[in-house]
Amino acid sequence: MLQMRGSSATVTLLLILFLSILFISYITLKKGEEIPSVPQGGDLAVIGGTTAALISALEGAGAGAQVYLFSNGRELLEDTSFLVAEGLAAISTPSQLERGIDLTAEDFQKEIQEKGKGVAEPLLLEAFVSEAHLFYELARYYGGIEFDSLPDPAEKPYFHLSTFPGAGQKFQTLLLEKAEKAGVIFRSERIREIHCSPERVQRLILENEKGETFPFYIQGAILADGGYCGDIFSRHKYLPQGNLISLRPEEKGEGLRLALELEADFLQTDYLNKKILLYNPFKEHFREFSLVKSNKTFYINGEGHVLPGTVSLEEIADFILRSPEGKAFVLVSEKIALGLEEREYFQLINTPDRLASFCGLTEPPASAGHFSFQSSYYISYVKVGVDYTPGGLSVTPLGEIKNGEGKIIRGLYAAGEITGGLHGEGMLPGMALSETIFLAGRAGRSAAEYARR
Repeated sequence: MLQMRGSSATVTLLLILFLSILFISYITLKKGEEIPSVPQGGDLAVIGGTTAALISALEGAGAGAQVYLFSNGRELLEDTSFLVAEGLAAISTPSQLERGIDLTAEDFQKEIQEKGKGVAEPLLLEAFVSEAHLFYELARYYGGIEFDSLPDPAEKPYFHLSTFPGAGQKFQTLLLEKAEKAGVIFRSERIREIHCSPERVQRLILENEKGETFPFYIQGAILADGGYCGDIFSRHKYLPQGNLISLRPEEKGEGLRLALELEADFLQTDYLNKKILLYNPFKEHFREFSLVKSNKTFYINGEGHVLPGTVSLEEIADFILRSPEGKAFVLVSEKIALGLEEREYFQLINTPDRLASFCGLTEPPASAGHFSFQSSYYISYVKVGVDYTPGGLSVTPLGEIKNGEGKIIRGLYAAGEITGGLHGEGMLPGMALSETIFLAGRAGRSAAEYARR
């Protein structure tokens, strides 16, 4: 009997407690107050879906940090095939040793400085070349492929290509598997803002697919969403748009925007990696021109100006950009045209009048004496493509982002094409992937160490 009374009292108390909770909830809702959600956060946020982002996340997780990766609207690893196809710049590789090539770190540094006209940041460059002997093995570790070919050992002993079929896809697959196994947490929200206290990074403002925003508290963040190729005109408003094509339109420079809102320093803004493209205006197709510089080529525009193909790539690109929109052309001899892989972009020109008509001129160019019509020529439309933006954020050799006064923004790091400082006026072939491997690894480990203090 006593046991039954005890059970009844317990039930009564539980019922009273339940009704009290309902009553409090009702009063709260009546007042229009929202019950606060549990704050979200972690040690380290990596922003971007690039190769640099995945390597940073992998290294950060390997260093013990809880890592969240926000692709920020980009497809994961969409730049990997591009980077792998562009090759690897490295020293002390098996391919070099087999050929007896002794390329030292000092030699490599000199090559980079000469190509960039001495503009590279000294500390960043020294740190980069000090690890150049590791790039070959690191590329094999991250992506499972070997850069075993030296296509031009005499002129470019540092430049390697991979002969592995489907190298870019294999690199993507293995790197993604490694990041997942390391415990990287992938999130779908977009980053709207990064908030800092006077001392350090504090939180992100995320936006979900419903358009709702909320804070995400972090100790550190790595910006690694690529360059700003797809948003090139907002940073280089002086560029004529009619004869320029962005070869990587997916790169909108979102990470760069986030950093510049925090007054980060932006370096080498006038340097762009340009390529000359043959262009079909009727199908809007384009393809890189393999015979850019040659004494057998001439560049012509709709104003009747002629430029010999023996000048520098920069001069050729400038000539095309400053030509009337859609009125820049390249002329090659019949013998050369028939041997080109890009033959389908060319049309036959067999008289001076036909040349004038094609270029929209009332008469042949005044300097047409540079070429003789004793034999036929072939002509194609040309444009300039931009596929890499060497300019970017100013960083330390650990990937720490600096502001305009040269001070470090605590907890904020960068890796990959969003960074600047290594290239200058020009960049060596293979540097894009090497720079990614170097700085993403350093940023990932450094940011993890900072976040776990």
